[in-house]
Amino acid sequence: MKGVILFILITITFWACGKEPLPTTVVEKNDETYAPSKVQPVLEEWQHKTFNYFYEGASPETGMALEGNDRGPVVTTGGSGFGIMSVVVGSERGWITRQQAAERTQKIVRFLGKAERFKGMWSHWYNPDGTASPFGNQVKTGDVIESAFMMAGLLSASEYYTSSSAVETEIRDSIQSFWNAMDWRFYARSGKALQWLWFSQEDRLDLDIKGWNEGWIAYILALAAPEPHNISEEIYKQGWQSNGTIFHPNRFFYGYNLPLGENKGGPMFFAHYSFLGLNPRMLEDQYANYWNQNVAHTLINRQYCLTEASTAWKYDERNWGLTACYGGKPPWNYTARSPLNDDGVIAPTAALSSYPYTPFYSTQVLLNLASLPLAQGTYGFADSYCPGTATSEKKHLAIDQGPIVVMIENYRSGLIWNLMMKNEQVKLGLIRAGVKDKPAYKQGFHRTTINTITNEYDLMRHPDRQLFELGYFLESAGNVKFTITNKVQNKVVFEKTVAGNAGENVFEFDSPDIMKGKQHSIRMITPDNKEYNLLTRLR
Repeated sequence: MKGVILFILITITFWACGKEPLPTTVVEKNDETYAPSKVQPVLEEWQHKTFNYFYEGASPETGMALEGNDRGPVVTTGGSGFGIMSVVVGSERGWITRQQAAERTQKIVRFLGKAERFKGMWSHWYNPDGTASPFGNQVKTGDVIESAFMMAGLLSASEYYTSSSAVETEIRDSIQSFWNAMDWRFYARSGKALQWLWFSQEDRLDLDIKGWNEGWIAYILALAAPEPHNISEEIYKQGWQSNGTIFHPNRFFYGYNLPLGENKGGPMFFAHYSFLGLNPRMLEDQYANYWNQNVAHTLINRQYCLTEASTAWKYDERNWGLTACYGGKPPWNYTARSPLNDDGVIAPTAALSSYPYTPFYSTQVLLNLASLPLAQGTYGFADSYCPGTATSEKKHLAIDQGPIVVMIENYRSGLIWNLMMKNEQVKLGLIRAGVKDKPAYKQGFHRTTINTITNEYDLMRHPDRQLFELGYFLESAGNVKFTITNKVQNKVVFEKTVAGNAGENVFEFDSPDIMKGKQHSIRMITPDNKEYNLLTRLR
């Protein structure tokens, strides 16, 4: 010990005699918070836990999804459509076997075949014996939207279960039978729009379905239905599109262009429910590019939380996302929360079901939730929580859990999008709706929406494929040169020339010289010698 003290005294004397201190070397370190090795296990764990709502937590009598895990035996139609998609995900992820997935789906279609139907449509809720369970004032009532969500799940399943086995053949045959019986034209007999509900005992239709909301999938299916059950293009134009008034050109919120929907976008489920199977990357019509629409909607929802509401409700980058859910001050209420209807309640499904649109920002929420017992439930995350009051609603809802499983999978592999978009009925419905399957993208980084707070594009390595993936669009094929410059050091850290195709491409890259968490610029020189630049923060 005396030797140590003597060394310290000599050292102090040495510096006190006027010697200059040694220069400090600052070592820049990678921010590995969002490294694939950190994100992938968490993503896998919580997607799997949420899937279990539809497998372990399903109705034992019917295989259908329970409306909620506190509602007793009542099962839900739309949520079970999401559940059918989730079972396919579970099969592909290896959480259950394909045989288990097929047998569960067979059990569901057998129940649907005996369940009460109303002009081919199902009701909102059912009892395990197949009788319609009252939903509010709906008794013996057909529900077009719930039936559309169910049929979207079934059509996806019909593209997955394609073997000649008895089980998979029965699934496909049953789905075709349901499809042929759904009388969409009856539900549009007003001649002005599809109507949501048919109160069969009164022979009364009610509630026009007009855009922009979760009902787009119903119109796509109604347009594709076989004669005499389909609807006309005129009903679609007059009803869903409201003769063009659905469109709001040059409308911006926080710098993001939002051509469809209510001001600031509305609840996030508008960007989820129809798009569990419809791939917005491939959809564009005279009014909107649906990828851009949904990305803008998500960023507006997030930016509202981060700017306008952060002080009042303690929202931040790890706590954002407003949509329909339970929560609020006791007694817990269910309402469609949005920037125009905010009471401090965050729904995990809002950000997590937006994974394809905002993977990095959704990951920030995921990692926070995974470390927050307050927001965790039996099957994945709680339906909602309040950062400002540190309270939560622990129950689960099928229509909130299902989009988490499916949309995370669409980000990870595109599974459900790929299945549904190859379905012939879906293709026909989109064609009749005037939707182009090859949007008119301009050359450049066509799928990058810049964060208007930072003026950067946040790009995270894909957790499964472990590389940065940057989409770009070319007018003609040829060699494309990419140069990545670290903006902090003003140093080129990566260069590569790749062969690009005319149309859409993906540039995959990584390098140990890229400093994660730092600002970089990406320059692209196209085959026609045009230059495009993107300011990014590579995560």
